[in-house]
Amino acid sequence: KELVAKGNSNQFGGDFSVPSYRGATFLDPKGRGAATGYDNAVALPAASDAEEFEKENIKSNAVLKGSAVFNVAKFDAATGEVAGVFESIQPSDTDMGAKAPKDIKITGLWYGQIS
Repeated sequence: KELVAKGNSNQFGGDFSVPSYRGATFLDPKGRGAATGYDNAVALPAASDAEEFEKENIKSNAVLKGSAVFNVAKFDAATGEVAGVFESIQPSDTDMGAKAPKDIKITGLWYGQIS
């Protein structure tokens, strides 16, 4: 999302936004969510505000940043078809802020048609 790619006819790329994998209304198994649900785990009412549960209780669906590079392998001027390989590095799921994201590398083929 929001990719602003820059480069030349052989390679282009840029940064993009990586939204949360879960929305604000998603509830975890204990019924906690960012916009709905309980504030804390119902089974732990006495210890619910303990510092050790803070990351689990306070949900976040923050947008993080990723980057992608697209390499052009073939271009057919007659049809406008273009194809190549891409590499994207983006953060993993954070379990709505409870875990630190890991960088995930995704590679693959891409295809498009320029008109």
